[in-house]
Amino acid sequence: MAKCYDCGLPYGESGWIEAIIPDMVWNDISPNKDQSGILCITCIARRLDQAGYKDIPVWFCGTERLRPILGYPGENKFSFDILRTWKPKIKE
Repeated sequence: MAKCYDCGLPYGESGWIEAIIPDMVWNDISPNKDQSGILCITCIARRLDQAGYKDIPVWFCGTERLRPILGYPGENKFSFDILRTWKPKIKE
């Protein structure tokens, strides 16, 4: 079973939240510095903070409770437009 690279939380466990962040940011913080590896939302947030990222758009998916916040494919194309067009602020 796949697990979070940092904390070991099994993928799909209760409490796992699916999240998508911009590719260029994911490539910078991912476990393998490419498209591979998985992190739970808590470890993503920790790595973003450690890397100095601020105001990163996040698309939550996979849980009914969070979908209405930003939408999901087929219902809210706006979410993906934000991820596609987002430009990073200069890291402090």
